[in-house]
Amino acid sequence: MLTSLLRLLSYLFPITRTVQSEVSGPLEVTWRKGRKVLDTRHANYSYGSLQQVLRYGLLFVEPRQASHALLLGLGGGSVVATLRHELQYEGHITAIELDAVVIGLAATEFGVRPDAQLAIVCADAFAWIRTAPDTQFGLIIVDLFVDLHLPAGLQTAGFWQDIRRVLRPGGYVLFNTLSEVPLYVGNDELPTYLAGAGFSVQDLEVERLNQLLILRKL
Repeated sequence: MLTSLLRLLSYLFPITRTVQSEVSGPLEVTWRKGRKVLDTRHANYSYGSLQQVLRYGLLFVEPRQASHALLLGLGGGSVVATLRHELQYEGHITAIELDAVVIGLAATEFGVRPDAQLAIVCADAFAWIRTAPDTQFGLIIVDLFVDLHLPAGLQTAGFWQDIRRVLRPGGYVLFNTLSEVPLYVGNDELPTYLAGAGFSVQDLEVERLNQLLILRKL
């Protein structure tokens, strides 16, 4: 009853609940025009514009061909919902999320919980991937934001070498980044570095801020 009332009222005005996180800062769960979204103060984390961006990117990576997908950054779980309910993905998903508060909100607010085909691990993605098994994943989605900030680890050769190591031959990486913040590995812009590190690289600019890199392991 309360959920139905909130959904109806949200067509008149947004209804927001704020939850504090030591990792992400204030997190806002907002009912807006009949839908619930998860935001930080400056960015959408799940079920809003971010879901639209990643939904578009998933059109280029053949998710149904991957028996095991890796999500680096769970957020509220909108990527899980897109994969399962819109793209009929039936494989296994491993999701790595640093913020335990975000994992809790994914469960209580959006119904995204571990199950037989979904493992959710509370861990630092950069540390976790160093010990992940070789060639385990057919699809990797990298969505590592803290508010609007990109972690420094994205500009290290070691991280991308580990991404390639755990990816199966012919597997895809979907990397969500910011179009206004060029990333470098050493002296090379990231797309240039990746093209020389055993990936094909497709660069897609979407919306005003977001940029997607579509990588395939050669």
